[in-house]
Amino acid sequence: MTDSSQLAGKLVALHWPQIASEVTLSDDTNQLQEVTAEIEDSTGVTHMVEVLVKWDADYLVGKVVSTNSTAQGATLSIVS
Repeated sequence: MTDSSQLAGKLVALHWPQIASEVTLSDDTNQLQEVTAEIEDSTGVTHMVEVLVKWDADYLVGKVVSTNSTAQGATLSIVS
């Protein structure tokens, strides 16, 4: 795994844990979930990092993102 404190690049994929696929709509979808993100940096190297994202984060796949370190863990944001 790569240190997620300062990483930017194209989000290739989000790998959701098995338990995330078993969640129903009755669960709190605003809660952050820990997933493994594949991020390809500007040199073409793909990094696997653990990040916290919301349930609707799949829209980030294919976009340029950066990781941000928080007290809870690393999060993703779109690079404009």
